[in-house]
Amino acid sequence: MPEQQEQKILETFRQGKAPPAVKRAAARGTMPVAADELLEILVLLTRDPDPTCSDQAKQTLASWPPEKSARLLAGSHIAAETLEYFARQTALPDGMAATLLGHPNASDAALAGVVPRVSLELLQSWLAATDRLASLPACVSALLGRPDLPADLRTRLEALRAEQRKEEESSSAALLAAVEGDETDAEKEMDKRERVSLTVKLARMSTAERVQAALKGNREERLILVRDPAKAVYRAVLQSTKLTETDVEAFATMKSVAEEVLRIIANSRQFMKNYIIVRNLTTNPRTPLDLSLPLLNRLTQQDLKYLTMNRNVPETLRAMAVKLHKQRSTERGRS
Repeated sequence: MPEQQEQKILETFRQGKAPPAVKRAAARGTMPVAADELLEILVLLTRDPDPTCSDQAKQTLASWPPEKSARLLAGSHIAAETLEYFARQTALPDGMAATLLGHPNASDAALAGVVPRVSLELLQSWLAATDRLASLPACVSALLGRPDLPADLRTRLEALRAEQRKEEESSSAALLAAVEGDETDAEKEMDKRERVSLTVKLARMSTAERVQAALKGNREERLILVRDPAKAVYRAVLQSTKLTETDVEAFATMKSVAEEVLRIIANSRQFMKNYIIVRNLTTNPRTPLDLSLPLLNRLTQQDLKYLTMNRNVPETLRAMAVKLHKQRSTERGRS
């Protein structure tokens, strides 16, 4: 089956739009898709409201040899939620634990579930190789729960956890400020008291809790958490299987998101097929010039004209828009 078609099938399951008969076939492991795609589909089905599907999907995954699952989990595109599912399993073979520890998409929650259960030798090897520890507060807390840590390592981790707590307090305050100063159209439709209450609730969470909310929460939570200054949080929003193009359209207009958020969006082939996202990135003053300038050629003549009058965007971008608009107008006049 062509890769593009398989991706569409996986997206159908992520959006909860797969027909019941198709879900039942997938839960049995009989869907004709690549094994890594089937793995992610099965994990999605373990949370299906229909117990017939969810129970069958769990049985199918349990019947797979651990070596097969570990090999598939090593794929760079595997979603964070799939890794979390295996991290929560009671039986965690060393090979799978090593795969989870070394996976770049493994979330803080997944790693927090793995580190208490691996050998000290494997743990120390991973700690020596990883540069992610500073952004993994739940994992650090789980590490500190191990009674076999060498004294020097425990001292280092305790100091790191204290720094993380300070950052969490600062991050919470920054999140409140960012949301207050950058209200989206979608949020304007919400009751103001409801929005403020939700923002305060999220700001009071730890970084690890906000990551979980980013991955599994609703649209209103994603609109707030994408502006979180913590890299782990806004990346989790963009990795969420619940993320929609409508969400990304709103993200592309935000002036208080990290520059990396806009770069991730601009570098996604899937997102850049959406003209609204392209237009929103171009008109967002926060978008770096190296991203917005190449997008000018994709704007319609009408949107290009509006951009020539937009005093909020960088002058360089506006000047190029003026030049391109005149060039197109001249060419049309000749034809």
